[in-house]
Amino acid sequence: MTPHPIAGRRVLVTRAARDAGRWATRLAALGAEPVILPCLTSEPIADGATSRALLDALESAAWLVVTSVNGCEAAAAILGGVALPPAVRVAAVGPVTAAAATAHFGRIDLVPRTGTASGLARALLRILRREGTMETGQVVVLAAQGGRQDVETLLQAAGVQVNRILVYRTIPAAATAAKRDLAAEGIEFVLLASPSAVTGLLGRAVLPQSVRVITIGPTTSAAAIAAGLAITAEAARPTLDGILEAMV
Repeated sequence: MTPHPIAGRRVLVTRAARDAGRWATRLAALGAEPVILPCLTSEPIADGATSRALLDALESAAWLVVTSVNGCEAAAAILGGVALPPAVRVAAVGPVTAAAATAHFGRIDLVPRTGTASGLARALLRILRREGTMETGQVVVLAAQGGRQDVETLLQAAGVQVNRILVYRTIPAAATAAKRDLAAEGIEFVLLASPSAVTGLLGRAVLPQSVRVITIGPTTSAAAIAAGLAITAEAARPTLDGILEAMV
């Protein structure tokens, strides 16, 4: 069997601690040597305005859409133990997020076969069309401040009422006085999936000139370039699979 092109390469994973393990496992399965350096974290937007907006939105919602574990945890913290209205169904982007939704909200009603934001939107649209609730079934999306809006865009384009509630923000990890020397660690690839990760990385490590920087999309690329990094490749799709494709 022919080895994968990244087999034996040392790859820096800059995802938050919760997400880094899944990326590292995938890289290791391809024969790479993942090195985890969490460069960002998240925090709930736990103010009175957000709490009121979320509670009000859920009162008239038919569906609650969650696209990340962070969104589930932040919403649960903001709700402070208040249960979802019985009529609200829950849709999650994939099995990991679905497990978090079940733990925090007590139910999960839709997990698409294609575990992407667009896959979730398409699966939800099929249900709304089948039930005849395209224009009446309001959808609440738990979102990150400054995050992507793939689900909202697809649903709204089809005429669905969408209420996007910002429940958490992603922030760079705290800078360290003694930065890690990635050249000394033999790092050949650095994976960046958000502008916050760019800031966090530069506050925690020194990059070798020869390192190959792979970004998840245009926004992250722009942040990396503005910070003085040279981009090797940008993912055509904003997913781990897209990043893996860009590495080869």
